Amino acid sequence: MILHALDYLHSKCRIVHTDLKPDNIMVKIEDPSIFERDAQDEFDNPLPQKHIDERTIIYLSRNNYGPLSVPTGTIQIVDFDLSVRAEPGQVHTGAIQGEIYRAPEVILNAGYTYSADIWSLGVMQLWDLLEGKSLFNPTAPGNADEYDDQSHLGQISALIGPPPQSLLSSGQRTSMFYKPNGEIKNPGLVPAPGDFSFENTISCMSGEEKVRYIRFIKRMVKWSPEERSTARELLDDPWLYEDFPQD
Repeated sequence: MILHALDYLHSKCRIVHTDLKPDNIMVKIEDPSIFERDAQDEFDNPLPQKHIDERTIIYLSRNNYGPLSVPTGTIQIVDFDLSVRAEPGQVHTGAIQGEIYRAPEVILNAGYTYSADIWSLGVMQLWDLLEGKSLFNPTAPGNADEYDDQSHLGQISALIGPPPQSLLSSGQRTSMFYKPNGEIKNPGLVPAPGDFSFENTISCMSGEEKVRYIRFIKRMVKWSPEERSTARELLDDPWLYEDFPQD
């Protein structure tokens, strides 16, 4: 349903969401009684709260309701505050997207369009939604709490190879991270071959299903925006419709 929503946004509304991430994917509550149980649980076992002053109280929220008991059939993309309109062929510039979901053309400020949303979807698709962890962890050397653009580019290179010169030549920030010959300025930020790959980051599936899934993700996670499949094209991918035996 996320792909259907993106296809509608891109094809009909001409909108780039620009901030696709798990926080902005809402799933309908399958059982309204969850709220009644939650209220009763709060009454019986109140969560901690902190009184800042007479008018301000900070509450610890309940946000883990466990796995869905039944499929809801309803998934929605929300939070369009940062969305932009883009006619076919129109390219925007500037910083968008959550850091770990940021497309390479955005990092390099090479201009973005609908395909930036496709990158974000590919990055978060399984690792965040099913594996429960992020695909990329681009932190600054010596500071695990600080995001670092060059570390991010290094991890992308380890995953899908070096960037094409056509992308580097169009980026307004390329010289911050790459030498004129296209080599990354700090090669130590590129994980060693074999340490970081699609294959060894996926543990929730195996066999032919895993092979097909990786093919599916690779249609989205590409350096060149124009080489990524559109949401409509991805809707026809076999992985979405076929069942595969496990090893």
